[in-house]
Amino acid sequence: MRFLAVFLLLALSMPAYAASDDIPESIQGKWVGGDETCEAVGVPMVISATTLVYANGMIDDVFFSPEDGSDGTIHFRAEGEVSNYEYVAARDMLVYHPEGFGMGSARPMVRCAEPADFERRCGWLANPTPGNWRLIDRDRRWTLSNQGDDNPVTTAVMDRVPAFDTDEFVSTGSYYGYGCACLTVTTDPDEGRVLAIGTSKRLPLATCEADPALPSPADW
Repeated sequence: MRFLAVFLLLALSMPAYAASDDIPESIQGKWVGGDETCEAVGVPMVISATTLVYANGMIDDVFFSPEDGSDGTIHFRAEGEVSNYEYVAARDMLVYHPEGFGMGSARPMVRCAEPADFERRCGWLANPTPGNWRLIDRDRRWTLSNQGDDNPVTTAVMDRVPAFDTDEFVSTGSYYGYGCACLTVTTDPDEGRVLAIGTSKRLPLATCEADPALPSPADW
């Protein structure tokens, strides 16, 4: 279909959703209003697989529910009002409808450019201890963040890390554990760090468990 109707609707509390509810990778990314620039202070907003990070830094949980629209719906916790976005695939554009989908004004949003060297890496997504996040793929263990990191690069990376799928999650105590995911990333091989995340998709644990190239969690 030419367009994908994406409604961003008010929800007072958000249950945990499975990987099948992830925001499609075609919609994930950085977006700004048509009259804004991606380099301006306070923009853009970022849509990831499971979150929407507003230009002011506020973060809302999001999920994709295709049964609610012609092709799908994103629901999220809002500030007391209903907001609606329409994704026009043919033009790779978001259209914001402040008064509600199909009503009132329409404000186009455009995608910001991303690094050209994204590569897809799939494996264990682990949060073993506070502030420490790792992606363990067939090549190595990549650092997404370390406890105490406080810099724009790490913040931007963590803004796009998907939440754990509670149905496909191994708890290692308290709030910590690991799951399975694919990320498009740019990396620093010398430092073993992820420098940027483009898109992400959570996967069943069985996908990682069945991959002979991945190390067993017991061997991390």
